[in-house]
Amino acid sequence: MQIQKIIENLGYTAKETKVYLAALSLGEAHISDIAEKVKMPRASVQVIADKLNRKGLLNFYVMRRYKYWVAANPERLLDTLKKREALMQEALPRLAAIKKATWGKRGKKNSLDADMSVFRVMANDSRQPVLIADETIEIVYVNEAWEKQFGYLLEEVRGENPRILKSGKTLDDVYKRMWTALKSEKMFQTDEIIDKRKDGTFFNLLTTIFPVWHNSRLFYIQILDDITEKKRVEALKQKFVSGGV
Repeated sequence: MQIQKIIENLGYTAKETKVYLAALSLGEAHISDIAEKVKMPRASVQVIADKLNRKGLLNFYVMRRYKYWVAANPERLLDTLKKREALMQEALPRLAAIKKATWGKRGKKNSLDADMSVFRVMANDSRQPVLIADETIEIVYVNEAWEKQFGYLLEEVRGENPRILKSGKTLDDVYKRMWTALKSEKMFQTDEIIDKRKDGTFFNLLTTIFPVWHNSRLFYIQILDDITEKKRVEALKQKFVSGGV
């Protein structure tokens, strides 16, 4: 590998490397001499020389009002490499922690996807709108019937709290009764909830929500149906409960 590339691989720019090598070959030189050798404007070389001076690769002394530039011993490059290696060694534990956290999240997501597979199949087989939320009350899945009913796509609501669907027309007491039931891991069913579609219109269907444990994870399943079709809702609920066991 060329010396130019070797020095650049230590983190210096191509222009910085050229200026350093020019100064090294000239021994002691005015900035104009270095500029002539690297074929660059004097002002640009002056800026680069000042940077290299701060980095310890170029030094200067003044004699009779003239500034002479001298390249530092090439071993200084090795010192720079050693310092960067030491800094990297210091940073490694923190970088490893970041990677572990990132892969942990990815592993959690993959695990969630695996846990969701059986529920996803049942939801997709249903003609009724189905929403599935995890234990943090974030939407993890909705089926096609749900998308048609609400006007949202899965990608738009995944990770969101179902409260984005609130119309503001449902009595607070209804939600209080709902959470009392769900926190006790009981089913909640009502025809008093008024939901809001993406286009802002409202609708009212029989709402059934129940908790299901699956692979040590808690999920909340919401099924919507015509108010007169409680038997159909009960049949689908039993499928989810059986699948969760």
